[in-house]
Amino acid sequence: MTNRLGGPLVGALVGLAAAALGAVFLTDGFDPVTLAVAAGSVVIAAVVAVLTGRSIAPKAPLSPLQPAGGAFVPAPGTGAGSGPIPVQQLQEPARAAQAMSDRTVLVEACIWMRDRATSPALAQHLDGAFSRVGVTGVDATGQRFDPAVHEAGGTIAAGSPAEDGIIARTEQIGYTDRGRLLRHPIVTVYRGQVRA
Repeated sequence: MTNRLGGPLVGALVGLAAAALGAVFLTDGFDPVTLAVAAGSVVIAAVVAVLTGRSIAPKAPLSPLQPAGGAFVPAPGTGAGSGPIPVQQLQEPARAAQAMSDRTVLVEACIWMRDRATSPALAQHLDGAFSRVGVTGVDATGQRFDPAVHEAGGTIAAGSPAEDGIIARTEQIGYTDRGRLLRHPIVTVYRGQVRA
């Protein structure tokens, strides 16, 4: 509850009093009924203001955290009753999400270009740009095949039991963006053992 003359009842009575007084001054002659209504509504507004403890003037602040209106303001950093969130603060997550989305689109376009680059200079330039922004190529040759991070493009016969399940070569390199997998590498895997 605020301590200003702003409650619905008090506000309505003050408005009625102002309208009645205006009617007294705007009429062509003295009208005792209009004057009585105006005076009565002013008296009623004053009585209601006194009984409800409301004042026309705002109270003086009790502390630096309490505004002139007397409303409680919680300690900074508590988050309780902190009021409306500034629009700029609301826009920050949206801007960050948009920037991440834009970055992903650009990185995927550069990966597409890198796959089709026939010029060694262009390929080297794109690889340098990738490393500067945290995009890394994934060549899985020699690793054990894991379907969660590799895509099997084919198989070849293993020369020994130890080679079974090992990646023989990477057909198309994969990419990670700051540790997040963007594209699985496509690999050829050793399977089975050649019988002599």
